[in-house]
Amino acid sequence: MKLSAAFWRDKCVIITGASSGIGRALAEGLAACRARVGLVARREIHLQELAAAIASRGGRAALAAADVTVREQVFQAVGALEAELGPCDVLIANAGVYRKTPAREFDVQRAELVLTTNLLGVVYALGAVLPGMVQRQRGHLAAVASVGGMIGLPGAAAYCASKQGVVTLLQSLRADLWRTGIRVTAVCPGYVDTPMITDEERATLRGLVSADEAAWRIAWAIERGRAEYWFPWWTALEVRLARLLPPRLAARILSRYPEMEETGQG
Repeated sequence: MKLSAAFWRDKCVIITGASSGIGRALAEGLAACRARVGLVARREIHLQELAAAIASRGGRAALAAADVTVREQVFQAVGALEAELGPCDVLIANAGVYRKTPAREFDVQRAELVLTTNLLGVVYALGAVLPGMVQRQRGHLAAVASVGGMIGLPGAAAYCASKQGVVTLLQSLRADLWRTGIRVTAVCPGYVDTPMITDEERATLRGLVSADEAAWRIAWAIERGRAEYWFPWWTALEVRLARLLPPRLAARILSRYPEMEETGQG
């Protein structure tokens, strides 16, 4: 899948969760298309290494360390990046975390971390760039959700709720912004080979997508102005079919699915 260098050239693209996985792959791919990439993540040392790698290939990148769960840090990071790279043309809110939240041992603090990172982290990033986009009457808002946002999976209540929240959030923003020049894209991947995947899952999961492929698909969806993009198609189809089942039957079937494990990363 080939990206359009003409589309990305000289655009300021701010990416949260840029230090690893999909975010890093996006930063490297879009910098190769001559975008000016703004890198946001907690781990500054990883951002420095990434920015240096991009610069060594002739690309342009700026970094700002921030925890997406802290609104003030996100706003300060975006402000610093826009001051260096120019107004944000494309935001890709990618930062996310997975923690198990099984009902029988429900941990409110773990659920709060997931919801704050995956949903409020997107809200804060959007809030930092949207006023400027509205004033300029142009821009593109994108966020990485998940096919897990389509249905509740065992052991993943908070994660699935957070991703469904992202999809619905962007649906509402799209309705509000349709008369403007601002586009909105929700991207919902299935299983992606990132640090959030365990070695056992990496060896056994069917349809596991590489971080590079996921990044290219996300960029492709943004280029084409897709409102929502679910991939891979067979995973999305399976989940859509499961949603058609009566709720009690769906719960019975889904209860047999193995819970996703966690690596503590992401």
